[in-house]
Amino acid sequence: MRATLTNDVETAARDLADHGYCLLECPISPGAFERLRSRLLDVAGQERGDGSAFLYDGGNQRVFSLLNKGREFEENVQDPTVMRLMEELLGVGFLLSSTHANIAGPGGAPMHLHADQTFARPPWPPYALVANSMWMLDDFTAENGATRLVPGSHLLGRQPDYERGEGNTATVPVCAPAGSVMVFDGRLWHQTGANTTGRPRHGILNYYCRGYVRQQQNFFTGLKEEVAARAEPGLRRLLGFENYFSLGMTDGLP
Repeated sequence: MRATLTNDVETAARDLADHGYCLLECPISPGAFERLRSRLLDVAGQERGDGSAFLYDGGNQRVFSLLNKGREFEENVQDPTVMRLMEELLGVGFLLSSTHANIAGPGGAPMHLHADQTFARPPWPPYALVANSMWMLDDFTAENGATRLVPGSHLLGRQPDYERGEGNTATVPVCAPAGSVMVFDGRLWHQTGANTTGRPRHGILNYYCRGYVRQQQNFFTGLKEEVAARAEPGLRRLLGFENYFSLGMTDGLP
């Protein structure tokens, strides 16, 4: 029931279907990865330094709205390998829902077990409405707060039932070297693990949705003008600036 770390997209797609997640070997060059990691660390440090950081659960940090904070993140959300797998899960015309960093700090508490389709009332359809990708900027280990999950839980098609004690369902850590990417189905039960080490664990979550699902982040009001102005067609489509069939039109027909 464990996914295999691979560079083969077909193997990854099978793991997604069977286990609800897959693990990709680093799909970008070492130089691009170092630039991405360095930029995230700079932004996170700056926000802690100026007092604007979003800190929670005893030592964890989120860095929101990454598209406004570096061109490295604009490239990251369009990675071709991840895009192929997202289309496998979400169909053509899928959108970027949000992009932010999740930093598990020393002493940070684990997150509650959940699936990412909390907005969808049951019964869920037999396919994902959303999906996520976790870019591991450090080695992910059981000790430093690696994402923990319940393999195969995406096939249950529902959230954990806390009244029945399912919030305490046993989870397994997803351990992989820095640079790896975990793509996972929005129905999969998962949580941030507890970091019991003395160093923070950094990851970037790029969250996507089907073309007819409302995005988590409102890019029309939240995106800096200069970012929107320089966006190439591929990024503009991901952000929702183009029609999805008959949705998103202005003043009548497209």
